[in-house]
Amino acid sequence: MKKTLYLAGCLLVVITTTACGNPKLKNGEEVVAEINGKKYTADELYKELKNQYGYETIIGWVDESIANNEVKDSKEIDSYVNEAISFYKQYADAYGMTLPQFAANTLGISGITSEEDLKEFIKKDRKLTLAVQNHVAAKLPEKEIKKFYDDNYKTTYNYRVIFMKENDDTEKTVDTILKELKNTKSDKLDSKFAELAREYSEDSSAQDGGLYENATKVMVEEKVWNNLSKLSDKKYSKSAITTDNGVYIIYRQGKGKTPEYKDVKEDIKSLIAQEKLSEDQTLQYDALNELRNKYKLSFKDKDLKEAYDAYMKDVEDYKKQLAEQAKEEEKEKEK
Repeated sequence: MKKTLYLAGCLLVVITTTACGNPKLKNGEEVVAEINGKKYTADELYKELKNQYGYETIIGWVDESIANNEVKDSKEIDSYVNEAISFYKQYADAYGMTLPQFAANTLGISGITSEEDLKEFIKKDRKLTLAVQNHVAAKLPEKEIKKFYDDNYKTTYNYRVIFMKENDDTEKTVDTILKELKNTKSDKLDSKFAELAREYSEDSSAQDGGLYENATKVMVEEKVWNNLSKLSDKKYSKSAITTDNGVYIIYRQGKGKTPEYKDVKEDIKSLIAQEKLSEDQTLQYDALNELRNKYKLSFKDKDLKEAYDAYMKDVEDYKKQLAEQAKEEEKEKEK
């Protein structure tokens, strides 16, 4: 896909030059360039472009068509694109780059000449990601979805949090907060914790007094969840909970409301699919291949078909290699 925009531009040049009355050889082929008497034809250029970029470009077009059929435009996708552009702009500005330079040098995407180009690329990529994710999700057995629900959604909590990124003053701030909580009467703890969250917390919930309602296991950092489940209602953590992201102090109000299975089933399927795709390097290849077969992908050009078949053979060889590697690792564990 990274070469698609570049090749599309090259093909546009071919179309433009051959449509403007270029000279022809005796056999009727269009001449697109000449040097020292040597003429280069449109047919030669097409063959060269096809050999270099052909099947990758065709696959890019096919996958884009599949993505557009499988995933419709939505506000969520637009929001995702805008957030990505905002982040990339900040990064590019920090390193004195334009967005096209950032796309080429950091993201490895050629052919981007404007913000709109990059937006379009991100949108296409996001829709294809969702198409693959949805395809994997659709094949999940009901038993697996239900188990995930039981493990991660049956228990929920209402709680408050004070979150701080670690710095030189964090330990001192934690001591100050814990002393204030220790000196607060039990019936005033909830309101006091909310007050301290507004003053000290760097979490997005700070303005709401650090409040999270009906929080499920998948919504909360593992260390925080484990501490939350050990606390009694109307109690707070007596020491800071340190994670890779920062430091937490939590106050448990009580159990929350368990969501209905039917209301969260689709969310669960997406979460499981994302997890499977991140754990299995070959699952995306399989899902894409199944989607291409669903839409009856076929090559009319022999060379392109051979190139694609060779690519798919490489994929299968790679899958076998990973399977063998997994077997060896399993044997090592058993020793």
